[in-house]
Amino acid sequence: MSHLQNKITTEDLNNTLYAGRFGIEIEEHRVQTSSKTLSRHPHPNTLGDRRIQPYFQTDFSESLEEVVTAPKSSSSKALAHLHELQLMLNEELADDEIIWPLSMPPHLTTDDINFLNTHFDRPWYQEYRDQLLGRYGSFQHIMAGVHVNFSPSDDVITWYRQRNNIASHSFAKNQLFFQIAQQVVGYRWILTYLFGASPVSENSADNIPNNRHAFQPVRSWRASNFGFANRPEVTVDYTDFQTHVYQIQQHIADGDFYDKSEFYGAVRLKAPGNMNDLVNNGAEYMEFRMFDIDPFTQNGISQNALSFLHLLIIDAIVNPAIWEKNTLDDARTRNHVVALQHPNEQLPDTAIAYADNLFLRLEKLVKSAPISQKNEFQSALSFARSAVRQPKLTIGAQLSETIKNQSLMIFGLQQGAKISAQRRQSIWSQNLPDIPKQLQQSYVQAHKLGFETLMNTTENTLKITYNGQVRTLTSDQDLTQYI
Repeated sequence: MSHLQNKITTEDLNNTLYAGRFGIEIEEHRVQTSSKTLSRHPHPNTLGDRRIQPYFQTDFSESLEEVVTAPKSSSSKALAHLHELQLMLNEELADDEIIWPLSMPPHLTTDDINFLNTHFDRPWYQEYRDQLLGRYGSFQHIMAGVHVNFSPSDDVITWYRQRNNIASHSFAKNQLFFQIAQQVVGYRWILTYLFGASPVSENSADNIPNNRHAFQPVRSWRASNFGFANRPEVTVDYTDFQTHVYQIQQHIADGDFYDKSEFYGAVRLKAPGNMNDLVNNGAEYMEFRMFDIDPFTQNGISQNALSFLHLLIIDAIVNPAIWEKNTLDDARTRNHVVALQHPNEQLPDTAIAYADNLFLRLEKLVKSAPISQKNEFQSALSFARSAVRQPKLTIGAQLSETIKNQSLMIFGLQQGAKISAQRRQSIWSQNLPDIPKQLQQSYVQAHKLGFETLMNTTENTLKITYNGQVRTLTSDQDLTQYI
């Protein structure tokens, strides 16, 4: 156990160290089973106003749904909320629609691409979307994935500030967040190895090599340098916070980025306003952007993936490392190499040794974890240890077994239909165990209409907020009267 972890434990901050706020955002396409391609049905108008909807949005294409959980006190609670939202979305799909369970989109014809390029129903984002289309082409931004949001407890930030004699809370927050970002970027290759799940491309995408069939299957096109990334000549590194911020600001000034949201690094520090606001006020949370959709789960990401990421975050706090530029550059290269390996290919011995050293540190963290989280952490670490020596256990290797004729079209359609059917068969009373029966209808309706919701399980009341108007419900009501 590190000196810092001993200190945290003796200061009774151990539970706080393992706490934090988690959120999950998943991008996923609606696909029509009749045409076997991206849906041309509009985004369901039963899911509220996208200008203010906190839970159901769309992204680059109208078919690309973005499902966003509320911040929760644990990754398992965030995953449970994601499950609820997936059930709600599934209820609003057209009869011939499924949710595509893969990060790489299905095969698109020339007509499909033309429809994609010319149909966009969010005029308030049209200018930005046009710039992205011109800069990256039609395909990059329809690769789908999962983003995990995290912020540590304020007590951990205060401890870090005092420990490092930092006067400013916002400065301490940025330094700690960036320390975590460096760690996760440095070990991204392990996440790609374990959870990468985009082994084939169904399309001759703009940025994927023309001879892609010679590479396939790979672990993850999306996680490679050919995937969801900025152009090669546009660099933003993680060597230090000040340089990181300056590079983003310079790319905005030079016209390389429309704004800060066009930086596609594996980890982003998030705050309202511009980059100066982030520096002055501190980041609100971190966004981890490296996960492919896991098609073998009900909701697109596993608890193992979330818990392993959480262990990396805790390790970064209690075992801070010095990440030099050459080390981070090597890590980026290693991630690209791992992403383009055959999913059944063994990691090099040096990489396995590097992973083993990490696992030894994570094992100590698991032993110190609160009882409520210990099993989840242990499961994630056991999976990682086994998979590092047995590549066939990884998500990418399991997915590659389903490839037929260099394609996942058959699997994607069948798996999407299977998951959709399972969701349709779900009963709300079983999926909302913490919501009183007399509030379940309003709880679901509030989410679909775009009310912010907060359930008080002690008083059995549901607080809903819409356009600044706050109401507290004790029983079901028709919420359309409040819009």
